[in-house]
Amino acid sequence: MRLNELFILGELMNNPMHGYLLQQILNAIIGPTRKISWGVLYPLIHSMVADGLIEQVPDEQPEGARRGRGKQIKMYRLTEEGRIRFFRLMEEPIPYSPDYELHFYMKLKNFELISEELRFLILHQYKDYLRYEIRHEEERLAYASKDERIPDGERRYILTFFRHRLDKLRFDEEWVLQLIASHRMNGERLEGGFEPKK
Repeated sequence: MRLNELFILGELMNNPMHGYLLQQILNAIIGPTRKISWGVLYPLIHSMVADGLIEQVPDEQPEGARRGRGKQIKMYRLTEEGRIRFFRLMEEPIPYSPDYELHFYMKLKNFELISEELRFLILHQYKDYLRYEIRHEEERLAYASKDERIPDGERRYILTFFRHRLDKLRFDEEWVLQLIASHRMNGERLEGGFEPKK
């Protein structure tokens, strides 16, 4: 999965890491309801080593500090090919899928490493994605409002959910528009929250 590949490359851009730490960070990012097992991550790391994107480096820890019963930890670092691949993945548009938000976050947290021009592109792509989702929710809301086959009691809760979903998307749209405006004005990211327009 390109999402996991981008995560590994981004984490290794500055410092070598061992696989267990990569797994822990990734699971912290994706949240409590989804987990990436070592059985999923290890084959990807192995494949990236075979492709020359990352390489294993000697474990310089003292033997007593090693994990488990003196077991050597496998440390990985980025290669030049991996660095090139990282920037290519950052430039690629994100496919519209249920993982779009997470994929966008993976790019956002690496903004320090990319050009201002590419930051603008990624933010505008996210804005376009949100507007696509907003149009879809508006259509669902309009359809459910007029569909006479839906019982009135059921319709009330369906419409409540659709309106709530639409409000969240519009809030996110306003957030990314302010983030774009912040970059345009001073090249700096917004920090913290913002007051939505009344």
